[in-house]
Amino acid sequence: MSYVCTTSYHFRIDESELLYMRFGDWVVSFEGYDYQTDNDKTLGPKRKKREFFGARLGLTSQCDFNSNDWWSPRYDFDGYGLYFDDSYGDYPFQPNCHEYWQNADKYMLWEAHAWKHRSDSFWSAKAIMEEGVWKQLTNPYNNLAQRWNGETTPLEIIKAQGLTQSDLHLDKIYLYQEFDSKAECNEVHKDLTVAELQEQIKRIKKLPFGVGL
Repeated sequence: MSYVCTTSYHFRIDESELLYMRFGDWVVSFEGYDYQTDNDKTLGPKRKKREFFGARLGLTSQCDFNSNDWWSPRYDFDGYGLYFDDSYGDYPFQPNCHEYWQNADKYMLWEAHAWKHRSDSFWSAKAIMEEGVWKQLTNPYNNLAQRWNGETTPLEIIKAQGLTQSDLHLDKIYLYQEFDSKAECNEVHKDLTVAELQEQIKRIKKLPFGVGL
């Protein structure tokens, strides 16, 4: 099992920032797509390309962040002759594995820039996105029990734990470099720390005598 250290920026993978939603002790999960169309009569780039949309949302336990297990690789819709509208920064999940998503416990993700397509203000966009997710999770008419094969539904969890919309938070999440063990991670971290200190010493030595640090 791989080990991930999320407490050091050294190990954060460049350009891996994504958005997700925390909900109390839970995280909003992706459960597959609700809709698809063949676009036979549609004009433009999506014509005659099968399109998936309407992310189905659920709830899953938060990971301990010492792994990247929450992550799902981006699906190459174009490469498979399909169409995906990414104009709002939605994340392109693999569309054809309904049973897999139901048991995968993968986080619902948005691209890092998704909020910019809702508002010029991050906080306004955050509120808009949270409200949309809240409405879907609490909608009593979307057959959640049937979709979850009779298991506890998000709405039942929300009611049982007294969760409200104020408990829902859009937040940033990152991928981190993986190591075979914590010991290996500690050794790499030590080497990086030593290198940083050596650079600081070099900088100090170049300062004229009497100049403050």
